[in-house]
Amino acid sequence: MKRVIVFFLIVSFRLFAQPVATAPAMPVETDLVKQTEVVPTMPMTGNVFSINELQLTAAISGQLEFVAEPGTIVKTGDVIARMDTNTLDLQLQEQKALITRAEVQLKYLQTNLQRQQNLVRAKTVSENSVEQIESQKDVAVSDLAVAKLRVEQIEEQISKSQIHAKYNGVITQRLHREGETVAAGTVIGNLVDTDNLEIRVQLPLRYTSFIKTGQELDVFALGVSQKGKVKSLLPGSNNRNQSYELRLDIEENSNFKIGQLVSVAVPIQMPKVSMVIHQDALVLREEGTFVYRVNEENKVEKVVVTTSTNLGHLVAVSGELKTGDQIVIRGAETLREGTEVTINKQSS
Repeated sequence: MKRVIVFFLIVSFRLFAQPVATAPAMPVETDLVKQTEVVPTMPMTGNVFSINELQLTAAISGQLEFVAEPGTIVKTGDVIARMDTNTLDLQLQEQKALITRAEVQLKYLQTNLQRQQNLVRAKTVSENSVEQIESQKDVAVSDLAVAKLRVEQIEEQISKSQIHAKYNGVITQRLHREGETVAAGTVIGNLVDTDNLEIRVQLPLRYTSFIKTGQELDVFALGVSQKGKVKSLLPGSNNRNQSYELRLDIEENSNFKIGQLVSVAVPIQMPKVSMVIHQDALVLREEGTFVYRVNEENKVEKVVVTTSTNLGHLVAVSGELKTGDQIVIRGAETLREGTEVTINKQSS
């Protein structure tokens, strides 16, 4: 009996003495903590405007023959308004006929003058008659020049009877329709450039010292994110507002639309050097925000951080981190303090 008990004790001891299997290392991806110059910003609301907005003005008086409807999309050179030119066409024909008559008259006077000069040399007529014909010829030359200038004036008026689009855009307003008679200088409608856009932001005076012409600022809207370049800072017309109008150039092929509200990241402090990490490294919990740092034993340590400025896929943080620390950016959801990990990929 004692032998049986001893046997079972030995077997149990060997079973309990076997090493406990350890959990396999968790695969993760990591990135390094970096240090860079960070500019603290504040989002400010702006609007998208067209750089070019043209009032369509009648260059001559007359009856409108065609005016493009509001909403019409036009390209550079397209006819967007046209005047009736029947009266001008008749005046042009009349003036060309007068030119022909003046040329005939001048030719006659030149021939007559030549004949009279020959007679003077033959001493059959006095020189007074020659002077009289020369005077008539000079007047005819002047009349012909005036007639030709009048033709050019009428042709210029005819050329101004059509209003062409100065750029690609859309007709936003039509104040007069075909059939109406308007005077020169009358506003017929509006053309807005849809290709060349800018953003305008009312900027508090205290932030203007952090803005420079040519500086690039981040611009955000629903589903759109791109850079805008500072074009100008315009003082407000009312000093009580204590603000400037900030204008930003944006790319021609941007997805912004005229009138759209956008958010512009405006610098509110001078640049400062900060630690930055990949935003995917942040673990958000009720107890706070932290990251997992991988130590020399390939085990993770929880480090509490405080976030500040967002820099696209990077975010500036403060906490017990240092430049070069390796932190987890993929696979952190299932980790716990002290979990052993294996690094599948490390971002540079």
